[in-house]
Amino acid sequence: MRTDSRARSWRARTAAAGTAAAALLGGSLIATAPAAHADPGPGINQQVGVPAYFHPGVPSGGTAWATLASGTGTPGLTVVNIANGPNFEENAPNETFKSAIRQVRQAGGRVIAYVDTGYFGTNTIGAPKTTRLGDTSIAAWRIQIQHDVDKWYRLYGPEIDGIFFDQGQNSCGPNGTNAYADEYRALTAYTKRNHPGALVVDNPGIDIPQCYENVADIQVTFEGSYTDYQAFTPPQWELDADPAKFWHLIYETTEAQLPSAVAQSKQKNAGTVYVTPDHLDPNPWDSLPDTSYWSTELAAAKVAPTAAPATPAQPAAGTVSATSVQLSWPNSGPSTVAGYDVYRDGVPIGSVPHRTTGTSQFTATDLNPSTAYAFTVRARNDAGVLSAASPARGVTTSAAGANPPGVPGSFTGATAGPTSVQLSWTASTPGSAAVEAYDIYQDNARMATVPASQTSARLGDLTPGTTHTFDVVARDVTGRVSAHTAQVSLTPPPPVGGPIVDVSATLTATQAEYKATYQLPFGTHRVFIDADNNANTGYVTGPVYPGVGADFMLENGFLYRATKNGADWTGMWQTVSLTPSPLVSGTNDQFVWRIPTSVFGTLNGGTQKLAIQGGEPSTWAAAYLTIVQQ
Repeated sequence: MRTDSRARSWRARTAAAGTAAAALLGGSLIATAPAAHADPGPGINQQVGVPAYFHPGVPSGGTAWATLASGTGTPGLTVVNIANGPNFEENAPNETFKSAIRQVRQAGGRVIAYVDTGYFGTNTIGAPKTTRLGDTSIAAWRIQIQHDVDKWYRLYGPEIDGIFFDQGQNSCGPNGTNAYADEYRALTAYTKRNHPGALVVDNPGIDIPQCYENVADIQVTFEGSYTDYQAFTPPQWELDADPAKFWHLIYETTEAQLPSAVAQSKQKNAGTVYVTPDHLDPNPWDSLPDTSYWSTELAAAKVAPTAAPATPAQPAAGTVSATSVQLSWPNSGPSTVAGYDVYRDGVPIGSVPHRTTGTSQFTATDLNPSTAYAFTVRARNDAGVLSAASPARGVTTSAAGANPPGVPGSFTGATAGPTSVQLSWTASTPGSAAVEAYDIYQDNARMATVPASQTSARLGDLTPGTTHTFDVVARDVTGRVSAHTAQVSLTPPPPVGGPIVDVSATLTATQAEYKATYQLPFGTHRVFIDADNNANTGYVTGPVYPGVGADFMLENGFLYRATKNGADWTGMWQTVSLTPSPLVSGTNDQFVWRIPTSVFGTLNGGTQKLAIQGGEPSTWAAAYLTIVQQ
């Protein structure tokens, strides 16, 4: 799911080879009896959650964002996506997006930020997804994801209410393990530990096994067309769970079908929903429905207010450690209660579904040693109405271990390209408790956390030609940290010749080939093709290249055809289906595309102009290229 191009593939996934589970797990949500809130149905008060993948700086996108900020048209959740994430090329906030985000929040909406998890590099459809640095390992994806989370908060701070993790796995893990689910659980823990109060959404976009229960605050468990939605039946554990945990995204839905889609989403126990008439090709999330459709959708999601549930009893504190405490409280019996929200010092930290009998349990983690906390619980019914807070349970965590871990050994580093460095160290010697993780620092600020099993890391998003310092500390399971290693200073070299070099192309009667070397880790790699050598048709690339009107565009592994003339990106592109993929190779940062000349049809005039571009905002090759058919 991107701001400006192809929607993510939500269909089948295939589990990959084995991997070590993350060691940085989040809050454990445990219940002792089958869930049984009121049956899913019309009583669920839903919030509408919009993937707002349209740019507020273009006319159509600006109008859509204005609707989201209008008050009467403001949804409960809006996902912001600048460039498949926060945009690695920018070290300051995009003021156009920042203003749009702020206005939605001022109107009462919450805005969560897009982060691509790439299925953690595990196989999905075709080859494993790579990080911006070209890596496919879980360790590499873990570091990039953490970086993107922290960058959103660093640039947009209080304007961001949480994180939307896209391209999520839906397999528990290889060989009967929960390794993949544990990685996503660790992401939630990392986000909430470093950004208290963050709402975390995970989007596998498809049914998930119960190992993913409570991995995030919300799970997107359907992303598809209205036609496909008719055949979608959630597994029983989802129907029995708290509806606030689930989000359904439904596209290709006419206005006549809209009431049915929303009603079905309530029956399928989705507490968050979005329905749109937009189409999968090329992106179902690049526009907002018109005024009539939108007002109908917002109204259909809501229900009349109801009485608040009874106030839960004071939670009891069970096992207390230096970094965690187990809480429990009695369930209130059969009722319309959907779930219980847990608060630490007034900040929400998680929820558990309502149970018919017995006791609900919640383990609060990522606490500081020797620290006093107050925990409260509020009941929430299907209509979204909250009870008063329970009496607070005060808890003081245990002291950290007497002896900290030893300093990690043999810390070294080397540059690994214009924007990255490779760091390594040897394992720390445990003190009073086992080592849990290593925290990596850049310029005296924590930049990444890796499990104790990992003793190397590649950090990216550095500025070429700028010197940075790096060091590492070990942290044990009680929160005690070692002394820092000695710092290493590294200066990634600027790319020789510029960000995009070695541009070439050939055009014959049967095949077109395009080549370019991208020396920075762009998320997108594009070739704009002016097939008819007419600057007035297709997508206008000016003022950068005023002589190029792109009739076709290659982006990563896809080919698109322009559907209109002008500079407005929204609705510009339609996918051209090609098998095999036009992207032949991306080895050593040299991208090679090949497509049959026949796809140009009557637009093929024998002369083409090419504009080569990477990343967001656009970085262009030094000049456009003109080629003549051989």
